[in-house]
Amino acid sequence: MGYKHNKEDILEVGYQVIRKNGYHHVGINQILKEAGIPKGSFYNFFESKEDFAKQVIQYYGEGNRSWLKGIFQESTETPINTLKSFYKLLIGYNEEDNFCSGCLINNMGNETGRLYDSLAKETKEQFDHWLDLIAEIVKKGQEAKEITNRFGAKEIANYLHSGFYGTFFKMKVERSRKDMDTWLKMTFEFIRV
Repeated sequence: MGYKHNKEDILEVGYQVIRKNGYHHVGINQILKEAGIPKGSFYNFFESKEDFAKQVIQYYGEGNRSWLKGIFQESTETPINTLKSFYKLLIGYNEEDNFCSGCLINNMGNETGRLYDSLAKETKEQFDHWLDLIAEIVKKGQEAKEITNRFGAKEIANYLHSGFYGTFFKMKVERSRKDMDTWLKMTFEFIRV
């Protein structure tokens, strides 16, 4: 009997390939080659390249949501410092990656958001799930009188995460964390009470 391919393994390969190369620069043949699977096996799991990308976004989003929950639950810092440490961690990960890839959700949103409704919808849904988790910590910070309450917790969460994602453009073209560090310093001064 032949080898049975694991869908999660294929999604992990897809995440790596699409994150580094983008949706439009990756063909199904490259995915098949990288995952070591025949075309028939690919179509057992995915209806099309678009369906594959949608499931990669979902896989990545859910994995990051679990990771984010763990970070926030295990933190022994105050809420504002928990958030600051989280963004410092993300800056460090991007530096380790030599400022090349950024975040799959950000990349896919920028590349495909206006072209493919199903990918835009999935990207937004995953981003919104992350914002809900960030908003919970913001709310705790507001209750502890560390974070301004002039805006709602979800609004501040969106400001934080959207602002951080905004630094990815310059991070990639300048191959530098400079603007990420400036964003971190300014943002946490702005939201602090």
